[in-house]
Amino acid sequence: MIDRSKLKLPQAMPADRGKLPLKLPKIDIDRSKCTVPFWCKKCLQACPQMVFAVYCKQPERLKEADPREPGVYDLVPVRRYKCDSCNKCVEVCPENAITIT
Repeated sequence: MIDRSKLKLPQAMPADRGKLPLKLPKIDIDRSKCTVPFWCKKCLQACPQMVFAVYCKQPERLKEADPREPGVYDLVPVRRYKCDSCNKCVEVCPENAITIT
């Protein structure tokens, strides 16, 4: 018979509380103010973490959309998990359309 006091069993370690849960900042974009994000691109250039991306709302095949036309492109925070709330995008936005909480 095996003596259980001499057995080395792995110990269950508690989860690292510093990593769980990850709280992401909330990035709000006022679409009524930010109408031509592809033409402006100031938030894209100012963000060191590359949080934002600009997408065409209704892409048409074999047709290029005009970046100066309001409402064609949409600004989206696709990498919100990378945002460190530096507020550089908020500072450079000429329309004050971005808020981070």
